[in-house]
Amino acid sequence: MAILHGNWLLKSQKGCLFIWGETWRSPRVNFESNGSGDIPLNPLAMTSVELSEWLVSQKMAITNFIQQPKIAIATTGRTRKAATPTEISLPTHSHIIALPTYIPEESTEGTSAIFPVHSASLGLETDSPQYLQPWRVEGFCLNPSEAVKFLAAIPLNAAKGEDAFLGGDLRFWSQVSRWSLDLISRCKFLPRIERQSDGAFAAKWQVLLDSAVDGTRLEKFSADMPLVCRTYQEGLGTGD
Repeated sequence: MAILHGNWLLKSQKGCLFIWGETWRSPRVNFESNGSGDIPLNPLAMTSVELSEWLVSQKMAITNFIQQPKIAIATTGRTRKAATPTEISLPTHSHIIALPTYIPEESTEGTSAIFPVHSASLGLETDSPQYLQPWRVEGFCLNPSEAVKFLAAIPLNAAKGEDAFLGGDLRFWSQVSRWSLDLISRCKFLPRIERQSDGAFAAKWQVLLDSAVDGTRLEKFSADMPLVCRTYQEGLGTGD
């Protein structure tokens, strides 16, 4: 069973929704304490290709939300070959997330085996001590307009029942997104002028929470934010 994760990443004045996938397979990673500072890839995380193919199987193809450049295809004579999925270049992104990890005490010659904990196993009773360990995962970044379309396309049954495939982080942002759309439909925004760091001025919209219902809902969302949403390492990511 695959689980879809996601969280908002803040990059100065811009942000994106970073999505990545998790699946069941061997979690063992041989970690060398050589001081190199290299962050290992999470063995439970899907590659960007696996994630793209899985999203297609869920009728949520990432190409429906991200514009991708097409690689030029060689031609022979007057006949041009049709593009194949492998000839489509998707802008991928990798990011570092601190995730619960089982780290055995025994190690040999500076090398130890560490095991990331699958999110579906969190909360289960275990005698093994767990720690937060930085892991690198691959995925896709969606700008705000792409993210709104993506979150709106998530089926309502994706968070409940046997067919649920949303992680707690993306389930949280899906609910926040639906609330945001509700605020927009009720015109709960006011225009404002904001001074930028370079001295220029920019026009923006400020959310207006002037009712007890919306105020209570904000407090509930703040209290219910999953802890994993706070373990995405700011500024520690790379993109293609």
